[in-house]
Amino acid sequence: MTNYEVKNYDEIRDNLRVRLMDMKSNADKLQNLIYEPMGCGYALVAYIELPGSLAAGGIANVPKSFAQIEGASKRLIMHDAMVGSMTAEQPRLCPIHDMLFGSAENLFPEDGPVEIEAGMPLVLTSDSGRLGASVLYYPGVAKHLGDLVGGDYFVLPSSVHEVLILPDRGQADPKELAMMVQQINEAEVSPQERLGNKVLHFRSDLQKLQVAADMDHDKERGKERG
Repeated sequence: MTNYEVKNYDEIRDNLRVRLMDMKSNADKLQNLIYEPMGCGYALVAYIELPGSLAAGGIANVPKSFAQIEGASKRLIMHDAMVGSMTAEQPRLCPIHDMLFGSAENLFPEDGPVEIEAGMPLVLTSDSGRLGASVLYYPGVAKHLGDLVGGDYFVLPSSVHEVLILPDRGQADPKELAMMVQQINEAEVSPQERLGNKVLHFRSDLQKLQVAADMDHDKERGKERG
């Protein structure tokens, strides 16, 4: 919903947040929104927590027109939205089996390498778990994850609410991981909550996230060849 009327920027400043979107599947929607590309085909999109409806999850994506409000600009809105998210929603990192059984200890505040069961991914989300995939692009988070898992790792974007972190020990095949993401998307994730059928890889030597495999891209290339 984007028809939330605002006359003064101060009315919304404290309720601004960011959410992660896949740019390709949301190309039409993004034309009318305030967002910032983050690389790997993703964008952080500014949205407003609607007053009086937080419990119901009411939000409104911030349209481009809001940059014309007195005292506002696209840069300021994105800055305040990031600050709002970082203040309201801290990163949460837990082993997937602990998360499933509700006994999850947050590993993110740890300073150094943490003990991780071989082959078992970690769940990265926010405190509330709502639109928590965006924490991956908080400043310093990708690097800190590398410190915690002891080097390189894969990111499996399971939904807009969380991503899975799998340490790279040289045994996982990126394309197989991307195929798994695609299968889960098709079976369990609603289209509006998907982050594409891809897998990212963090290289600790470059301190950078890159696309390791993208089933959607491979599908398009296959059509072009056909």
